Amino acid sequence: MGVGGEAAAGRLLAAGRRVAVIERELIGGECAYWACMPSKTLLRGPEVRAEASRAAGVATPAIDWPGLRDYHDYMVRHLDDTAQVKDYEQAGATVIKGPARLAGPGRVEAAGQLLEAGHVVIAIGSQPVRPPVEGLDQVPVWTNREATNVRDIPSRVLLVGGSAVGVELGQFYAGMGAQVTIVQRAARLVDREDPRVGELAAQALSAQGVTVRTGVTPVSARTAGQATVVTLDDGSQVETDVVILGAGRGPATGGFGLETTGVQLTGRGGIAIDKHCRAGEGLWAAGDVTGVALFTHVATYQAASSPTTSWAGSVPPPMRGSRGWCSPTPRSLRSA
Repeated sequence: MGVGGEAAAGRLLAAGRRVAVIERELIGGECAYWACMPSKTLLRGPEVRAEASRAAGVATPAIDWPGLRDYHDYMVRHLDDTAQVKDYEQAGATVIKGPARLAGPGRVEAAGQLLEAGHVVIAIGSQPVRPPVEGLDQVPVWTNREATNVRDIPSRVLLVGGSAVGVELGQFYAGMGAQVTIVQRAARLVDREDPRVGELAAQALSAQGVTVRTGVTPVSARTAGQATVVTLDDGSQVETDVVILGAGRGPATGGFGLETTGVQLTGRGGIAIDKHCRAGEGLWAAGDVTGVALFTHVATYQAASSPTTSWAGSVPPPMRGSRGWCSPTPRSLRSA
């Protein structure tokens, strides 16, 4: 249960409604434990060092990796949501930890129980896209989860994807001394943004020693001794210790029993919703699982836009599609 689920649950609990919260992993979701929060925490140390190196009369500080790693662990609560579970229970919610599956309209199977409700809000999030690269399952591969909970910094990193995730992780690993290569299928980095943003990102990364390859795609991967060799579609090869996937995310709708409710999926694989985030009779969806725009602020707005949460107070205007987005930008890129 990430931002969307928490927004809906919080409003309903505040209105005195009976609420059951089901979470397979950690309450707080991807952003709190494996994405937004840990990535910004990890970036801060290398960022401060880079700022100091550009200031006259200031010695460049050293990075204490064990200290930074320990602070990261503190910020992600040591991957422990015990306090969050307790908070929801004290607020009156029934908290069930375990996998869930829809079992028909208004029916949810979770952790060996069958729950029935007049309204069900689906906020199961998204998962990393795994590109079709031959041999990728035979070499060391990380997603954002492993990359933001790293224990030992690898010597060489290949990032597949040059969006916000790839740029952030590229900056971090380069700042920690790794040899970093970013391969991006599009002609520029962060290609959903204004072209100038991609240019500045590439300049900043290059200044850190990052190799940026745009307009290329990995086609195969294999082991070669202790290394991994990735072949690109232009015939060139990149040698690395680990491949980190940052090629986007997709709605996590598989295996959830959506077929038992007649829910329709969009062309992007998300749950189809109307302007009030309704997916079916008594069924609502919010956040990444809709595929509308995979951002925390969109998830919050969708949860609040659902008439189901109107019991908690005023409801914002209905969703009319995503008109834009805002990606957090590290200071080192903003000042480039």
